[in-house]
Amino acid sequence: MPLITRTKKMTSKSKTKNKKQIASVDTTPLKKADVKKSSAPVFSREIGFNWLFCALLMISGYMAFNSAFDHQFVNWDDQYYVEEQPLVLEKQTGKLMKTPISLNYHPITMLSLSVQVPDNLKDLNAKPFIKFNVWLHLLNTILLFWLVWMLADKRSFVAFIVAALFALHPLHVESVVWVSERKDVLYTFFFLASCITYIRFCITQKKFWYLITLVLFLASVLSKAMAVVLPLVLILIDYWRGRKWFNLKVLLEKIPFFSLSLFFGMMALDVQKGGDFHHLLTLYGEKVKAINELEAYTFLQRIQFASYGFIMYINKFFFPFNLCTFYPYPNNEESKALIYSLAPLAMLSVLGGALFSTFKTKNRLFIFGIGFYFVTIALVLQFISVGVVIMADRYTYIPYIGLSFMLVYGLDKAVANKSSLIRYIWWGAALLFTLFLFIKTKSQVETWKDNDALWTQVLKYYPKADQAYSSRGNNYGKKGRIDLAMKDFEKAISDGCTSPEIYDGLGNCYGMMSSNPDKSQKEKSEFVQKAISMYKVALDLDGLRGKTWYNLGISQIETNPAASITAFEKALEVMSYKEADIRSPLGYCYLATGNYQKALENYNKAIAFNVKADFIYYNRGLARKNLGDITGANQDFEEALRLNPNNQEAKKALGR
Repeated sequence: MPLITRTKKMTSKSKTKNKKQIASVDTTPLKKADVKKSSAPVFSREIGFNWLFCALLMISGYMAFNSAFDHQFVNWDDQYYVEEQPLVLEKQTGKLMKTPISLNYHPITMLSLSVQVPDNLKDLNAKPFIKFNVWLHLLNTILLFWLVWMLADKRSFVAFIVAALFALHPLHVESVVWVSERKDVLYTFFFLASCITYIRFCITQKKFWYLITLVLFLASVLSKAMAVVLPLVLILIDYWRGRKWFNLKVLLEKIPFFSLSLFFGMMALDVQKGGDFHHLLTLYGEKVKAINELEAYTFLQRIQFASYGFIMYINKFFFPFNLCTFYPYPNNEESKALIYSLAPLAMLSVLGGALFSTFKTKNRLFIFGIGFYFVTIALVLQFISVGVVIMADRYTYIPYIGLSFMLVYGLDKAVANKSSLIRYIWWGAALLFTLFLFIKTKSQVETWKDNDALWTQVLKYYPKADQAYSSRGNNYGKKGRIDLAMKDFEKAISDGCTSPEIYDGLGNCYGMMSSNPDKSQKEKSEFVQKAISMYKVALDLDGLRGKTWYNLGISQIETNPAASITAFEKALEVMSYKEADIRSPLGYCYLATGNYQKALENYNKAIAFNVKADFIYYNRGLARKNLGDITGANQDFEEALRLNPNNQEAKKALGR
């Protein structure tokens, strides 16, 4: 898309002055006379070769990621987003539009996932979701090529290399092959498209392009809240293209963008704290929060962690080694390491260096590149402690664009007037680096193959990571490999684990062992007591774990139904969305303790959720019988027999 420039008549003095400014800023579109001086190959400036570059990007990107098509869902958020998410599985569009999922409000992302759910849930698998992510990533690559081509004086080689770094960088694997990170590739699609249409608006000044830019921004922020930084990126684009910042018209253009940014930014903060943003949203899930208490880390520690992330992301851009899905926070002893103390100084040096070089050389490249990187990554630099990781590969998906553009455009300009040999060395080095990234990406894709591969890779670098032991152990448990699951949970506890997930998982293992028909009654009873003790430890660590309250209730339902009532009531309080599952065992506990009216009420509610099971009707019949409703009791016993003709208890009850 050609850039349009306006020229004015100038006096000889003003021409001389402007020539100096243009030379120092170096951001004006190329003139025909300048083509020969460009470092990129002359033939690459032809539109046909732009198409060739795009084809190469699509092919190489597809080859890098296509091995992920046979991957499985992983038990790190995929169960909350797809596998066990009723709103997605049942395609409840209305609720998805107003419900935060996994402490994030991103309705467009959730709708895109629900559309891909098959009608027959038995056919549910990760392949179509991962395929969609990969193709969206490839489209993002083409959008980036187009955007950089517009920003880089139509330098096709620059656009190609920047887009290739984006398409093939191994730190982007997490955003592409992880089903739950659909939000990354989706919000980026709208984000990049919005930048492109904004430049069109700046060129043409047509309101149509302005409105399209605003709509794309809204779509981006509804795909992931990280998009709230787009107005700052638009200001950087203004700066790069030489627009006046303090022009009243330019400022008024940004008001709608900053208004939306402020609104959705405040919403995201509230949702991350477990809120419903002044009742505008509907909470659906356990009452948890992602933002850690401020007391968890000191102000100095948060500055150190944020600075560490800022520097380490830059380091991994050039040296993508020891990549990991999970980078846990350092413990108190580890946080005293010299690297954390020096990190703030290193970050200030990078930011200060960009400012100094700009004022000294009048070159806008460093401010634009470092500024783009900083504003797009600042929200995830742990200035506010969120989640359980100090870093995440997925956070680099858009920010690396700034680093790539600054590096590639700067080097390309530097060799523009050098000898042919120097230019060939530059082209060769750029292509070799992208080939290196391609190989690393192919390898990194395999770490997401399944749960075993994912968490084993984490434990390779962080052998004391509670989250890895918990997730891998739970995966072993679901596969029936109880011995391996217990080994992971017990190893984490021996290392001083303080994660409730570990104790909950070990409790589940004991619970499963108590149902082993090969065990004696005494052994079963011992396993039940061990399960109860593990659940209680987990709840001491986090009393808002609805699933743990439910498991505790189930584990003591026969030996102490009164205590189970308390556990089930607590489970209902913190995860009301599981009411259909909780009402039946709660009704049984009330029945066992002689509170027949409460038992009847809970069984009525269970049946109202269309829960069809013969034992539910049988137990409700017992409650009705004890309340004197013989007719209702007989109807329930008959319904129990209709559902299960072999229900001997129901037959006896009818006989009596």
